[in-house]
Amino acid sequence: MTQPSSPGGSQHEPGSALPPGAAQPPAAVPRRPAAARRRPAAAERQGANAGGAGRLNQVAWASVPVWSLGFLSFAPFLRLAIARRGMKDWAVFTAYVLAVVVEIALLSLAGQGSGQNSVGTVAGGLVILLMGGGAVHTYAAFGKRPARAVASRPDTSEQLNREALATARGRMERRREAREIAGKDPVLCRELRIGRPDLAREYDDGGLVDVNQVPGEILQSQLGLSADETAAVLAARAKLGSFTSADEVSAYAQLPPDRLDAVRDWMIFS
Repeated sequence: MTQPSSPGGSQHEPGSALPPGAAQPPAAVPRRPAAARRRPAAAERQGANAGGAGRLNQVAWASVPVWSLGFLSFAPFLRLAIARRGMKDWAVFTAYVLAVVVEIALLSLAGQGSGQNSVGTVAGGLVILLMGGGAVHTYAAFGKRPARAVASRPDTSEQLNREALATARGRMERRREAREIAGKDPVLCRELRIGRPDLAREYDDGGLVDVNQVPGEILQSQLGLSADETAAVLAARAKLGSFTSADEVSAYAQLPPDRLDAVRDWMIFS
């Protein structure tokens, strides 16, 4: 008896043997998209352009104290103080403003007449200091760029799996600890509102649900019960008073035992 052929022709499943005499198909070599190959070069050009513009901006600001004869040596630091909003930058700006005020005062005294050679010497030295020192200081200050946040690389599947495992294990551990508290200290259990996601609380119990206390919508949203199952549980709870285990919930609410197996670890009975 001949076997019916699969739809779409006789394609072989992965790992199955090839017919006798058939040539082994060559393995496909994955190629990176052209855009991906071009991206590093484009990024390098963009970084080089940004670096050139930054150096030009640095030199331009550093020239301000020179061509202004020191009178505007505070201007670059005002720009930095406004951009960075740091106390240190404002302090440096204030110091340069005071130095410019002293420079103007000394030059005014030196220009009033004879006998002011010493004042003129001091004024000239201050002018040179503000021109040269201010230029060097500005160049160095504009060269310090604020640290940029490192762009996070996309998480690999292994990293995502490790994070998911750590999260799940953490919640399991919190549920275990909360169960211990509920078993040893019922008063503390009520104080922490363990198993009561319907109430405002600060304690994280790992997602426990107190089947004897929570309203029906929590049974549906947290335990995944249907509307009919929730109604049966609430009716059985009202008739019985309270449950002591998931098996009692299954028996009195007439739910299949395996129906609660998936959520048994989240159920607690106070």
